[in-house]
Amino acid sequence: MGEAPPAETFEEIVEWAYSTLPQEIRDLPDFPGIQVADEPPEEMLKKANRPRGTELLGCYSGVRRTEGQHNLIRIAPDLIFVFRCPILRCSKGDLRAEVKRVVWHEVAHWLGHDEKQVKDLGL
Repeated sequence: MGEAPPAETFEEIVEWAYSTLPQEIRDLPDFPGIQVADEPPEEMLKKANRPRGTELLGCYSGVRRTEGQHNLIRIAPDLIFVFRCPILRCSKGDLRAEVKRVVWHEVAHWLGHDEKQVKDLGL
């Protein structure tokens, strides 16, 4: 009897979600890094302005692509954070689809869409 294939790690699911983005977006030279973290930092939770009782599943930290300036001095790289524990707590069973939605949602913010526009895109 063969062994069951190993379960995907959360990081592998995030990598898969990244691979589902259109190639022309992934190829942009200023595409932000994607970082998996267990929980959002307290200061990020305070700045996120989330409705009470909701989880922060991901966050884009940086200057939106539409707001970038050639003379802007950056003190930190642009990053997309994907928060493992909140996603797992909120998961309804299709972890791949949920992680993909978070990654695409944060990429849409990086591309310049505000929260209403991101929701209108179905993300």
